[in-house]
Amino acid sequence: MPREMTRQFVRQEAAGSRLEIEVRHRERAVWVTLSGILDRQGVERLISRVAPRLARRGCRIILDGSRLSHLDYRATHSLLAWHRKLRDHRHQLFLQSWSDYLKAILVMEDWDRELGAMPTEPSSWRLLDGAPADRAP
Repeated sequence: MPREMTRQFVRQEAAGSRLEIEVRHRERAVWVTLSGILDRQGVERLISRVAPRLARRGCRIILDGSRLSHLDYRATHSLLAWHRKLRDHRHQLFLQSWSDYLKAILVMEDWDRELGAMPTEPSSWRLLDGAPADRAP
């Protein structure tokens, strides 16, 4: 009986750690809301979901981390590589509503602070054609 209870708990925990990605697109901005745990596979899924919406250069990608519960530190390298590729195409990547906990994980792996130096406050909304700070595009 205890063994069965343990297995059920593991399944429940795995289901709770699933990454959910919600993508909204508006003209030259792509708003991505992340929920759950972001790991390397999650970054790959994220890129595959956002890439089709970047048909032209100069888009802004906003990663909303307000519902993100954890960032696997190993995903930071994938995020950095993606950030560099985006920059090569004149796209901009912004972090919105990332907790201090998540930012600390980024800073530990991002030695040059490429991601950690990106705007993370509502002020980054001014870059989205004047969109109000309290709502997504």
